[in-house]
Amino acid sequence: MARIHPHKECFAPVTRTSSLLLPAPYFLLCLCLFAIGPFLRPGYFWDAHDAKNSLYFLFEFDKSIRDGILWPRWGPDWAFGYGYPFWNIYGPLAYYVGEAIHLLGFDLIGALKVTFALSVFGSALSMYLFVRRLMGEAAGLIAGLVYVYAPYHLFDIYVRAALAESFAFVFVPLVLWGFYELTVRPRLAAVIGAGAAYAALILTSNVLLVLITPLVGLLVLWLAAGHLLDERIVSTNQQGILAQMRAGLRLLTAPAASLVLGVGLMAIFLLPAVLERNYVRLDQWFGGRYTFGRDFVYVFQLFSPRWGFGASVPGPDDQVGFQLGLAPLVLFAMSFVAVPRIADVHTRRVLRFCQVATLLAVFLMTPASAWVWHNLPVLQTVQFPWRLGVVTTTVLAISAGASLAPTRRMLARLARPSSVANLVSANLSTVIVALLVVLASYPYLQAEMREARPEEGPPSLATLFRYQQASDEMTGVTAWARRIPGWSPLAEQVIQGGAINTRVNYAAIPPGERLGVHSVEVDSVHELVWVYAADDQQTVTFMIPYYPGWTATVYADLKEPAADLKARVGPPVAHPTLRVTEDEGWLVVPVPAGEHFLEVRFQDTPVRVVGKFISLASLLTVCAVFVYRHLHTRTRRQNVA
Repeated sequence: MARIHPHKECFAPVTRTSSLLLPAPYFLLCLCLFAIGPFLRPGYFWDAHDAKNSLYFLFEFDKSIRDGILWPRWGPDWAFGYGYPFWNIYGPLAYYVGEAIHLLGFDLIGALKVTFALSVFGSALSMYLFVRRLMGEAAGLIAGLVYVYAPYHLFDIYVRAALAESFAFVFVPLVLWGFYELTVRPRLAAVIGAGAAYAALILTSNVLLVLITPLVGLLVLWLAAGHLLDERIVSTNQQGILAQMRAGLRLLTAPAASLVLGVGLMAIFLLPAVLERNYVRLDQWFGGRYTFGRDFVYVFQLFSPRWGFGASVPGPDDQVGFQLGLAPLVLFAMSFVAVPRIADVHTRRVLRFCQVATLLAVFLMTPASAWVWHNLPVLQTVQFPWRLGVVTTTVLAISAGASLAPTRRMLARLARPSSVANLVSANLSTVIVALLVVLASYPYLQAEMREARPEEGPPSLATLFRYQQASDEMTGVTAWARRIPGWSPLAEQVIQGGAINTRVNYAAIPPGERLGVHSVEVDSVHELVWVYAADDQQTVTFMIPYYPGWTATVYADLKEPAADLKARVGPPVAHPTLRVTEDEGWLVVPVPAGEHFLEVRFQDTPVRVVGKFISLASLLTVCAVFVYRHLHTRTRRQNVA
């Protein structure tokens, strides 16, 4: 049995050879302009599957930010103005990007179009950088183009208009790159980079937690197993097995540390999303038209040229395309010839992993894999098996780069004095392949842009409520509600030209003069009212569905003369226990006799506070490490000088 090397000496450096004379990143971004071309046209793709959802998600996100809520959790206008804890269970990072662009002066539609465009450029660059690390400039360029122009990626942008998943494409290669580095050349920067990329991915689209985490885990195990075989740590005696186990644990230490860091950074979102998930009606997310098991992709659809803008339907008659793409498939087939010729062993392992992962992901998209989905219920949270297109697009793009990876023979030629001619030839081949990738995707570069109809835009609270009513979207309710609303007096008030200036249910106030309520202030997450109760048996009902975090506080009325009622709010005198209505799950707040002020407010639960603390501690740890390393490096340089 060979000697086990110290951890830092276990890994051979990975060869990265440039075979391009042209500036590959700029050439790549220029070729990506075709992908954002539809966004340069006037209008918006109003008829795309999630186009209105993406628009009104940003509309609601912007409303919370402008109310001073820096990490929104409650969407006040979901369900016709009753509200819903959408951002507590849905990754918000893409909408932070959209909101930043909106605050720079773009309108909401313009901000969305710019965010989609940034996702195209960002995904191209992230894939290029990862594959360049593996196989050089030419391979990185082709992989970046295949990644952008893969049909499923374009389907996500133009047909689905799924902002979160489209933006998540930026982070998938960065996650794979980070964990690759941790198994090939582990170091502190890679631990932080991989953890940050993983956190960013899940904060963008938490559904990819189920798809990408197993992919990353299998890649790490595959590379670690390969290294153990390289070191010939294979033995049947007890001492050899123990040595093998210790070596394996050392190999997994850095990836495990990065995973812990990633979970820590996103704990502000992940902890409440997991632990408070059952406090919403899950049948709305996974029932009805979202019921799992009827949207598999049939084998012929993987190769069909059909491309449409309709919805996915059960069976083989979808009006949209789920093809893998001509260019990705051709380059994938070529990779089986190219991989054995690649000099670097780590790169060969990654490519073989991607080849196997492609076949496995394609299998899981088809009806033949139904037994797997039914025996692994966690997979069903993905809702539609065709969402594995994120995985197939990623691994196909990496495999595609193999056709232009430097081989042993190429490296030998480039070392000769006459290598300039070979470089020119390589450049020409790369440019031709790049143009063919773009050309092969030309039929898919379409988006149905048009101007808004009067009932659709410009985006406003009234158009939001009309959309909710017409589509049955954004009508989620919490677990305390038995009845899903189809309309509301709040929505009707807005449609008639008014505004939501209170959510008090005045219809529940008893006749006579036993209870009087007057709204003083209302925003996204709280309402303050003045209340008079003749006795201790009175309650105030708010048209807000209960969800953990809603609290009530009764304040004394100072009864001092003031033009602003708010100036009369005194110290808190009680914290009533909330009750809920039977069907709607609305907040019902008991109030004491007399004149008081009553406030209902959505606050952080202990789970959310813990999540914030963990994320803050993780972030501060990363900052402290960077500061320490900077000071240590500067001190060492001064000592050398």
